[in-house]
Amino acid sequence: MSEVGEEELAACIATLQKLHGEEAHQLFQSSPRFKPLRTALIPLIADLRAKFFHGNSAASDNSRQERKRAKKVERARQKALDQQYVNNTKLRAERIARLAALQAQNPLLANVPDSSNERRFIINVSAMEGKFYRSKTPNHPHTNMAKAAANMMTRTCAEDLAKKGIYMSSVDTGWINDENPRDVAVRIADTHNFQTPLDEVDAAARVLDPIFALYQQGNTDKPLYGQFLKDYAVSEW
Repeated sequence: MSEVGEEELAACIATLQKLHGEEAHQLFQSSPRFKPLRTALIPLIADLRAKFFHGNSAASDNSRQERKRAKKVERARQKALDQQYVNNTKLRAERIARLAALQAQNPLLANVPDSSNERRFIINVSAMEGKFYRSKTPNHPHTNMAKAAANMMTRTCAEDLAKKGIYMSSVDTGWINDENPRDVAVRIADTHNFQTPLDEVDAAARVLDPIFALYQQGNTDKPLYGQFLKDYAVSEW
């Protein structure tokens, strides 16, 4: 180090700082036009590495630090996982984030005082497309999946929720539209004088029937729950 002046040392340090990145470092090592500078730096490189990078190049030192940080984060994550006593397969419905709608409603319904006789309901709007026993076409698989999932949520959660005074059922709304885009539906209605037998009012009445039926004609029986309803009656899953 004593054979190099302050200006030369400053120039060397500046060069190393410019070569801090991995790509620049590789260019410096391989490019012929940097060969004179590499030759001049050979006597200094060990001392500079020891002084500024603890015996390593800038790029490798940064890479090592990043790996250390990544390992630390991973160890913390694994420790947190190891300390969990349950996983998703052991959780009840109200604790699984994927059941977001139920998760949002359940605490509000369950907060009604225990001494209250008020009944609480969750009605999952389903459809015949969600039935497994019916044959299926290749059309609208997303609808089939969504309604089947709603039915399974009812089958899985209804019994447990009923213990808290929350009664869950699935209801088929009935055939309220021909499932075509609006322009196509209008054209079919005009051409064939066709209209589905039910409308949105009928659908709403079917959805609300498990609630209203309880209060009709002084009916004080335990509410129906955990069932799939079609045409105001229990139907197969």
